[in-house]
Amino acid sequence: MNGTIGGAIPTDTMGRELAEGPQAVSATLAEVERMRPELGAALGSARRIVPVGTGASLAAIHTAAPLWRRRLRAGADRLAGDRSVVEIVVRQSAEAVLGELDGLHWRPSDLVIAVSQSGTSPETLRAARDARDLGATLIAVTAHPESPLATGADLVLTLASGLESDASTKSALATHAALLATGGLIAGGGGAADVLSARLQAMVDDPAWARRAGGALARAGHTWLVGFGAGLGIAEGGALLWHEKVVRPAVAATPSEFRHGLIEAIQAGDGVVLIDVDDPQSARGDYLVRLHRELDTLGAGLLELTFEEAAGPIGPAERALEALLRIQQLAHATAVAGATYRDGFQVLRRVVEPATELTERTEPRVD
Repeated sequence: MNGTIGGAIPTDTMGRELAEGPQAVSATLAEVERMRPELGAALGSARRIVPVGTGASLAAIHTAAPLWRRRLRAGADRLAGDRSVVEIVVRQSAEAVLGELDGLHWRPSDLVIAVSQSGTSPETLRAARDARDLGATLIAVTAHPESPLATGADLVLTLASGLESDASTKSALATHAALLATGGLIAGGGGAADVLSARLQAMVDDPAWARRAGGALARAGHTWLVGFGAGLGIAEGGALLWHEKVVRPAVAATPSEFRHGLIEAIQAGDGVVLIDVDDPQSARGDYLVRLHRELDTLGAGLLELTFEEAAGPIGPAERALEALLRIQQLAHATAVAGATYRDGFQVLRRVVEPATELTERTEPRVD
């Protein structure tokens, strides 16, 4: 087991980068606020907003997209001149470039938001390049403003996560913050942003709950992460961390997907993590109570993330950031408790080869 700094911050890479997450969020929110006029102009002229990414970036998109759609529908913010024709269409980078396997295609009127922490993901680079070649407007969301993704974009929203050498933690937090703030779902500056950053910092400063829960999940035969809407995107990001750092299987699903099939594979002693970031709603609450009863019958443990309201009411976007940080802490604590934690990657850097040929193709496009 790794040691700690000052009895609180682990000396391993993931622990240190987790501790830097709140500051990365704070600085990223300030950058969104600085770019608000440019971002607002791009969003205001969009007919279709198309976020694209892969891996942890795609999980962040899946968190933000449902909240963006609901805000557009409610008419609470003017993201486009004619709200009735604005839509949010999420694309997975590889599906977009390997024969348009998602059945979609780029449009010249698209506003494409390409997300890549490094700015060098070959799949996302190629997707962004294809979209821009067809006339789409491109916003790059990356921690590296000199990266190939950034240099080919119309606008660059720089994540304040800097270099990250381990699993995506502070960059994932910064990416979520950037997308949510760009969509007007959380404040990009001022007192509200300060309160949010303080709440995240308080979580980092008091990791005791994660250590307790991580000890229990380290003994679980299998881990299931479930959530509706934005919660599903957080579950997907959590499952990635489980595979990368806990080095044990984990499955992300909606509660309904879990109940209609996946639950057949559950064993007594398995751990289920429920991520519910939306405002309370009676029908959903009753549905989740049903899930509680079923898990009790099967002998599976349930960990439900809860959110303190002591500092004032918070909305789904703020809860999403808090839930993501908690999932990150939980993955780290589970890996440490189960003695499976290791710095870096054993397979991704040794076996998996970047598909750089995707960015080197020069064949002419046929429209």
